[in-house]
Amino acid sequence: MSESVIVAGACTPSADLFGGLGALSSVSLGALIIEGALDRAGISAIDVDYVITGQEQARQVAQRSCIPDRVPAISVSRTRLCSLNAVALADQLIRRGEQDVVVVGGVDPMGARSVRGTHRRRRTEGAVLDAMMGGILQRRDSAAELDPVEGPGLSRRADCAVAIVLMRRTKAERLGLPWLVGVGAHSMVVSSTGSPYAQAVRAVRQALREVPATPQDLSLVEARKTLPALDPDGATGPLSASRPVFDTTGIRMLLRLAQTLKRRGRGMGAAVMWGDHRAEAVIICSDAP
Repeated sequence: MSESVIVAGACTPSADLFGGLGALSSVSLGALIIEGALDRAGISAIDVDYVITGQEQARQVAQRSCIPDRVPAISVSRTRLCSLNAVALADQLIRRGEQDVVVVGGVDPMGARSVRGTHRRRRTEGAVLDAMMGGILQRRDSAAELDPVEGPGLSRRADCAVAIVLMRRTKAERLGLPWLVGVGAHSMVVSSTGSPYAQAVRAVRQALREVPATPQDLSLVEARKTLPALDPDGATGPLSASRPVFDTTGIRMLLRLAQTLKRRGRGMGAAVMWGDHRAEAVIICSDAP
């Protein structure tokens, strides 16, 4: 039985730059999505113990969400870690008994949305990952559904925001709150050699051993390559001349995976991202009553 559970989450749809959400600042958008996630979780802002966001203005986002100033709010925007690692950090805070309710969220910067639109995910990536895992996975093409590729003449996309609420299982039970899934385990593999697909598979298998479980126990896997770094003008560039990007894709595909497993009733899923010589994986289990 996992110690932490994902109670609820919220995600904004992609929209045109000059649409309703496109007019909001990143702080306002981040606060709006946190409020939505808390509302779906059935708790208020004063119940939050910790906030982890991919935005540099973590404190401003928390304050705009009416979360008390006593609540720690940290930003992981400059760590070059994917958003799955932010979820893993929240899970660790709960497992160690330090916090009971942790909100994880972020907003994709405009430059990242533009780059994402110009890098179509090759279907062979998913096929290779399936083959290396033994061909037993029911994989969905998450990137194709989450991030439609922009064609010539289409307007740029507005920022996309997402937030999820993690809670200690015993507290959720005490409050009588339903949850989507339990967080089983997470892992990170770092290596400068070898195939990135092999790193992704190692990350999944390593996390499964901690559950413990086997690849045969997985009913669904979401896989995605992380965004490249951006230079100040929003274009891809070498690491030495670029700035880090907090890619919210990990949180978004983890939320969708959790919702899918919840609808199925029971099952185990894995969300995995790879790139920049590392791979990260999170295992979740739909074991809610």
